[in-house]
Amino acid sequence: MPNVITPSIVNLSAYLTVAPTPSALQQSGAVISLGGTTLTTGSYQFIESASALTAILSSAGNYEALTNAATTFFTQGAVVGFFVLELGVQTTAGGGVAALETWITANPGVFYAYLTPDAWDVEDEVSYITITDGGTGYTTAPTVTIAAPTTGTTATATATINSSGVVTSVTITNPGSGYTTTPAVTFSAPTSGTAATGTATLGCALSILSGNYSSPTGLTYFFGTTSLANIGFYAANKSLFMVVPAPTAPSTEFTAAAFFYQWLVNNPSAANVLPPMSFRYLYGVTPWAPAGNQTSISTILSAYANLVDTGAEGGISNSCAFKGTTMDGSQASWWYGVDWFQIQVKQAQAAAVINGSNRQPPLLYDQPGINTLLGVANQVGKDAVSFGCALSVVITATPFYTYSQQNPTNYKAGIYGGFLAQVTGQNGFLVIDFVMDAIQFA
Repeated sequence: MPNVITPSIVNLSAYLTVAPTPSALQQSGAVISLGGTTLTTGSYQFIESASALTAILSSAGNYEALTNAATTFFTQGAVVGFFVLELGVQTTAGGGVAALETWITANPGVFYAYLTPDAWDVEDEVSYITITDGGTGYTTAPTVTIAAPTTGTTATATATINSSGVVTSVTITNPGSGYTTTPAVTFSAPTSGTAATGTATLGCALSILSGNYSSPTGLTYFFGTTSLANIGFYAANKSLFMVVPAPTAPSTEFTAAAFFYQWLVNNPSAANVLPPMSFRYLYGVTPWAPAGNQTSISTILSAYANLVDTGAEGGISNSCAFKGTTMDGSQASWWYGVDWFQIQVKQAQAAAVINGSNRQPPLLYDQPGINTLLGVANQVGKDAVSFGCALSVVITATPFYTYSQQNPTNYKAGIYGGFLAQVTGQNGFLVIDFVMDAIQFA
């Protein structure tokens, strides 16, 4: 088609670039209701104030705990609110956790964090079965029977045998719930031979659920209440932020809600740099008294659980968060920053690809296209550093020719997997070791 000659020397084409809306995932958190509201089971509602929660409270389930959580949460401030997620009345901790697991599976990526009921701080489900005697003479796998709890759901399991007719493993098919003591385990007897034997071990349902999100891309956290005796339930779990309330904290206080607020209120930018979770001021919560509690405090912090203490060491009267760590020992803000980068870089590159198909010249799968996407990723990396979410970010991209030669089917399918980001997270100071040399002149 021939060009049309017009009187104009310059023809201007303009397009509007709409920046992607920053992901709000990291400011989304849900407080778990177990029949404490009038909401339909499985639904959720945003709560912007304590009075907004009061308007939907029922007189059943954990409505009192919800009231305490809202009061403690909004005592910290009113910059953010939370969602209340209704799971329906649950009679056991394991049953409640199972309901949450089912909901998250059906609704992935809706909330970044969950504030869990303090009643979930128990071991009430069967986590595994240890074979003490594999038995003999089995030609088919035996039936495994686990004793029922007094109240709750009976656990179930299946056995596996080897070619010699010996039970080699047991798989938990339903962990059950409501166990207060370790249940007996029995195996059906073989036609000829000896029956296998085994013992059950109880586990904490919350710890087991949260373990599903322990990978660096988990993007899901659970804030819970525990005790000095139970912190071992949650050892080395990245997605858990556990709080041990002070022994003198009143029953109307939901200490973990204060930490939950501090998690959701983060909104990193160049003018609002991400601060460490450690030592942030907390309000309306009871600090641990140092007198007579130093051993307990040290034990809790050494296990990477969190508590409220004062800033007395610095001459500050405010209550503070000690020490802002997830149960794997990492500073929580370190994980928050790493999460921020992966959420933002995914969104920014997706936006670049979509916009690239709607402008001229388009974004194509070639070296200039890879360079464009690398530039997008590098900008997110620079933002991560200036926003306090990372100490450094280094991103590399495999050249087009090399990648397409090594992965010809990927090129045909439009898939590029040549980006590599090395993100060094940002930490705060937790402990200062100061050496002094006192000199005496003769």
